[in-house]
Amino acid sequence: MKKVRIVLLAMILCAFLAACGQAAPPLADGDGFAPAAGNLKGETLSTGTETVCRIVDGAETGELLLAELNGAESGVYLLPTEDLPVTVDGQSADAKDLTDGMTVEVEHSGTVLESYPAQFAQIVSVRAQTPENGGYTDLCGLWLKVLDDLWNTDPGLNGMKDGGAVPYVGVDLSSAPGDLTETEKAAVAWQFGRLHGAQALTGTFDELAEQGYIDQERLFWEDGVLFSVTADGRDETTCYSLPTLTFDAQKWRGGDGAYFFSDCVCVWPESGTWTEYSVGSEAIS
Repeated sequence: MKKVRIVLLAMILCAFLAACGQAAPPLADGDGFAPAAGNLKGETLSTGTETVCRIVDGAETGELLLAELNGAESGVYLLPTEDLPVTVDGQSADAKDLTDGMTVEVEHSGTVLESYPAQFAQIVSVRAQTPENGGYTDLCGLWLKVLDDLWNTDPGLNGMKDGGAVPYVGVDLSSAPGDLTETEKAAVAWQFGRLHGAQALTGTFDELAEQGYIDQERLFWEDGVLFSVTADGRDETTCYSLPTLTFDAQKWRGGDGAYFFSDCVCVWPESGTWTEYSVGSEAIS
């Protein structure tokens, strides 16, 4: 009887050791986590997260720069438009039908890649709605144009002694007319810096000086230029019953290095955007 028990215990022990030595079965698809950079054709994605954004720029280039509305300053996103599932006014559309200034509702899986700008890991759909009058104000586009025009005016202010461009651009839209959200202002600043190969910093003169970028004693920014747009205080809000913006804009490198656009006027024609404006006068210091 003892021999039978010993043999039985040996058999059980061998079976247990054999099971421990087996390799684990491979994970089935979906058992692991690997965030995808975009949506794959034919892939069924989880839904439930919707983010409402403004298209700040990029509708014509195939890479949307988005600013989350009612979001924090960090709610800035980049969204490639290739294979993007788009609807406009509830109808199937193409990414080329999107326009800068549009408000879009991005439905996604909820995972956001933590870069800056951030990226949605998986897109379910992008839904856009055409305004009733058919026009897009695109106020972000207007300020990008004003900033770019200032950059190209008196370009010597943008340079360093080694012949390259300044590594920093300050952008102050805190007093710009039009009530952009903080996220839209951050997106405009980032895109402006990106277009000119510089790191964008948002803030006023005092804030940037407090952070050590601007030398307040010498009244000089050694390696940057501050660009700002401010409401000019005029009461004009309409022209021939059309909405009107009046503003001043400037770029500042130092007490004896600045350029000014004064008494600027922009009229929205309702069938277009805020991209055309006139400059009342220009000055240099």
